[in-house]
Amino acid sequence: LAAYPFGQHRVVLDVGGGMGGWVRALARQHPRLQLQLFDLPPVAALALQQVQQEGLAERITTFGGSFTQDALPRGADLVTLLRVAHDHPDATVLRLLRGIHEALPPGGTLLLAEPMAQAEGRPAPPDPYFHFYLLAMGSGRLRTVEELSDLMAEAGFVGVEVVPNRLPVHARILVGRRGLPGNTTRSVNLD
Repeated sequence: LAAYPFGQHRVVLDVGGGMGGWVRALARQHPRLQLQLFDLPPVAALALQQVQQEGLAERITTFGGSFTQDALPRGADLVTLLRVAHDHPDATVLRLLRGIHEALPPGGTLLLAEPMAQAEGRPAPPDPYFHFYLLAMGSGRLRTVEELSDLMAEAGFVGVEVVPNRLPVHARILVGRRGLPGNTTRSVNLD
């Protein structure tokens, strides 16, 4: 929450948002934001219950669907993808990133937060946990900053940058934008 200026956005869509803990925390910290959550239909229904219990139903809309089969909701100028990509193979992640790119308006932003592998192949402190987790899940993998940046660029995002955060052990953050028509080098303002 402290690593990125969420207040510069109007509507935030969290893809793979689970029970909605993230969007509820974001709603409490940024009272003017409208929020959306997209996850599998049974999960989105549980998230809606949590949203209603906290009295946030006027600000948080939940959508049920599968990002491998369904189009993402439109209307958000920021999409967050938190600890989702590592659960899936590259082809699925690329399809998801393309779907996010399509759902965003020109100039819209993707914030991706993931546990990431080290570029040199040496495990970072969280790597053993996540490698065992992924082994148990049977799919997915930790990717380096470069690998995720390349997937984001292949999906159409420009100006991909690392956002400094205080807890890189848990997740590193990448931000990219859907380019404006005719502009493929738009940079990200992190101030």
